[in-house]
Amino acid sequence: MAGKRILFISETVVIPIERGNRKRVYNLINLAREAGCTVDFLYLHTYSNEDPAATREWIGEDHFFTVENKKRSFGVFCKRKVRKVLEILHIPGLFKYFSIDEKMDPAIDGFMTGFLKEHKYDVVWIEYIFNSRPLLSVPEGVVKVIDTHNAFTFKRQMYEAVGYKNYEFALTKEEEAKGLSRADWVVAIQEEEADFFRTIVPASTKVCTIGENMPLKEAAVAPNKNILFIGSFYVVNRDGIKHFTQDILPILKKKGADFNFQIAGTICKHIPDSPDYEKLGIVDDVGDAYRNARVVINPVRHGTGLNIKTIEALSYTKPLVSHSIGVRGLRSDFPIAKVTDDDEAFADALIEILESDEKAKELSDNAERFMKEYQRKNMTAFEEILA
Repeated sequence: MAGKRILFISETVVIPIERGNRKRVYNLINLAREAGCTVDFLYLHTYSNEDPAATREWIGEDHFFTVENKKRSFGVFCKRKVRKVLEILHIPGLFKYFSIDEKMDPAIDGFMTGFLKEHKYDVVWIEYIFNSRPLLSVPEGVVKVIDTHNAFTFKRQMYEAVGYKNYEFALTKEEEAKGLSRADWVVAIQEEEADFFRTIVPASTKVCTIGENMPLKEAAVAPNKNILFIGSFYVVNRDGIKHFTQDILPILKKKGADFNFQIAGTICKHIPDSPDYEKLGIVDDVGDAYRNARVVINPVRHGTGLNIKTIEALSYTKPLVSHSIGVRGLRSDFPIAKVTDDDEAFADALIEILESDEKAKELSDNAERFMKEYQRKNMTAFEEILA
C-alpha cells in the first residue's frame, strides 16, 4: 500500500478549512498521507471568487495542478438561464433536477486524456459525483473512486423541507446511478447512504463507508456552562439555529437554566445580534472553542450526507445534544449523544449535562470510545481501496 500515487480531483479548495466539505477533503488527504501515499491534487477551477493559493501551498507546488472548469455546453447554458428566470418568478418544478455532467466543462475529456498520459497514478479519487466525468478518461488498471459527500437523489426534498427555492444541484436516482457506475469504488460518508448506493450501483462497483477521520482528543469535561454551536452559512444550519433560538432557548430560560450560548463559524454573518447568544465568528483555533464548551449542540433538522459538525464534536470528546438527523448513519451499541427531536426533551438534555459532571463525563467517555472504533473502520476501508 505504501508508495501508491493518488490523484485527488476537486472543485473545492481545502484551505482555509471553514466549511464541512473542505474539512472532508483535508481529512481524506491526511488519511492518504498517513497510509504512505503520494498525493497530487487537480483543482477544477470553477468559481472565480475562490483562491487556491493556500491550498497549493499546503499540497505542495509540485503536486498541485489546475484546470479551468467554467465553460458549459450550449444546452446547459440555456437550461441555466431558464432556471434563473424560474427562481426569480418563484415557479417550481421545471429543470429542478440536474443531469450528471452539467457542472463540467466539455473540454475536460481532452484535458484528462493528455494529463493522465503525462502523469501516472494508482488511484484517481473524485470529490463529489458531479465531478465524476474525468473518470471516463482514466486508463485501465487505475482504481477509480468517487467520494460522494451526499446522496444527491434526496437533495431536492431537503431543500424544499427548509423552504429553499433556489435550484441547487440535485439528481434523479437514475442520474445518480449513472455517475456512480463510472467508479470502481463508491465512498459513502455514512452507513445509511452506503446502503442506498448499494441498491443502485452495478455489481462491479464496490461501496464502502469512510467517515471523518479527525484527530481524537482525550475525554474531559469543561468546568463551565458554555453551550456551543459551530456551523457554516449553509441553509440547513441557518434553519437549525433559527429553530433552536426561537423554540428551545425560551424553554431553557423558562426553566431557569444557567448557561452561556456561543455560536461560531461563518453562520455568524447570517444571523442577527442578540443578547441570548455570543457570536464568536470565524475562530482562529476551532479547538479552543470546543475545549471551552461544556456541551455542543447540533440542532440541524434536515440534511443529507453526514453532519461533520457531529463528528468534530465527538472527536473533541464533547457531550453532544442533537436532533436525530445530526447522528444519521452513525451506528453504535452505546449512546454517543443525547438525541431527541422534541424541543422540551432537547432543553432537558442540555440542563442535565450542564448540571451533572457525571452525565457529562459519561458522554465524553462514550465519544472517545466511539471515535477510536470509528477511526479504525475508516482506515480499514481506505486500505481496502488501495489494496
